[in-house]
Amino acid sequence: MNCLQNLPRSLVSPLLGFGGNQRDPCSSSLKMLLPIRANDPKLRLVLQAVSDSKSSTDMSGGVSKEEEDKSDEYSQDMTQAMGAVLTYRHEFGMNYNFLRPDLIVGSCLQTPEDVDKLRKIGVKTIFCLQQDPDLEYFGVDIRSIQAYAKTFTDIEHIRCEIRDFDAFDLRMRLPAVLSTLYKAVKRNGGVTYVHCTAGMGRAPAAALTYMFWVQGYKLMEAHKILMSKRTCFPKLDAIRNATIDILTGLKKKTVTLTLRDKGFSTVEISGLDIGWGQRIPLTLDKGTGFWSLKRELPEGQFEYKYIIDGEWTHNEQEPFTGPNKDGHTNNYAKVVHDPTSVDGATRERLTSEDPELLEEERLKLIQFLETSSEAEV
Repeated sequence: MNCLQNLPRSLVSPLLGFGGNQRDPCSSSLKMLLPIRANDPKLRLVLQAVSDSKSSTDMSGGVSKEEEDKSDEYSQDMTQAMGAVLTYRHEFGMNYNFLRPDLIVGSCLQTPEDVDKLRKIGVKTIFCLQQDPDLEYFGVDIRSIQAYAKTFTDIEHIRCEIRDFDAFDLRMRLPAVLSTLYKAVKRNGGVTYVHCTAGMGRAPAAALTYMFWVQGYKLMEAHKILMSKRTCFPKLDAIRNATIDILTGLKKKTVTLTLRDKGFSTVEISGLDIGWGQRIPLTLDKGTGFWSLKRELPEGQFEYKYIIDGEWTHNEQEPFTGPNKDGHTNNYAKVVHDPTSVDGATRERLTSEDPELLEEERLKLIQFLETSSEAEV
């Protein structure tokens, strides 16, 4: 992951267990400065949602320039943040794909009439992962959609927020979100419609996790099915880490970042566990002459960047990566517990390319889903 420069500042609260980061949402329209090299064939993964449904938008009146521009901007942000060329055309209406006869991944509902469209194909649960800024950006009136869904007894609208373009928030939120999804599917049966904004990141990840944890698939087996049905880019490492967090316990260690003062006015960091669209300030100890920040982090490797008086840089006195594919050098913090323990062996196995759950592990995950607090808002 690379630094995102010139983004609005937003402070965050500490992690609250599996509930994820209780943070100010990052606007969907932020410019994510993660350049994609057009001449790199590995990165020219052109992903565009293909509709299995009729458009929920009446195209007879044409599409406005403003609508097209918003879709272009969102697609650019998504492409740069996700590391693959992604295209979403909001003005063409809701689009979706069946992964299984009982599971659909798609883009967001835009009008109450979209509820009718989903009822006609047997959907019993509409599972929305969007945050308020996502809805506001495209002018979606979620309250009218929710109110209309409540007029029926054969469909339920549920909303569980995950921040867009944020793999760490996805990791931390997946356990509670999947608990809510699991209970809704048991309660309502039928077909479940999981969606975010474009249906290319958060929603595919949630559906993939459900297939992995609940429906008996190996992770890459489920991923192959997903990619054969819908072009998307779910963050697999977030799913692997969320799985391990439940099975081994969400262990955290305190990490301290330090930077020697050289007359700086402000020092902040971005990345780490708060995402590249957020910043958090360091505190200057005038006695020692160091800026510092303490964070409790779960296991994993977390890249970050310093912002000193508005300038993005890395600290050569802390571990740092070599230049990545975009030419950026980032600092990183690596949190590792005892690798020789049983939990360490579990982590090693489940962070492999194609992890497979043991039967007792899947039962433990399902027990967690059944007993965990839900994440509905």
